[in-house]
Amino acid sequence: MSKVMSRTMAGEIAERTMAVVNPANRAMALRAALQRHGFAGGEPEAAVLAERKALIGWLLASYSPRA
Repeated sequence: MSKVMSRTMAGEIAERTMAVVNPANRAMALRAALQRHGFAGGEPEAAVLAERKALIGWLLASYSPRA
């Protein structure tokens, strides 16, 4: 069974990623957080890393089961 991301975890990862001031470093912070929690995979477009809500949506779409 593959790992599933909860809404709470997506919010926490997004919050910590958005706390990184330099947008160029947000992708690295996101990648590190995903690896820490056992998730691997793609990287969002730069526009997704500019807004918390968009990042949460991307995380849930990428790492949560489809209903």
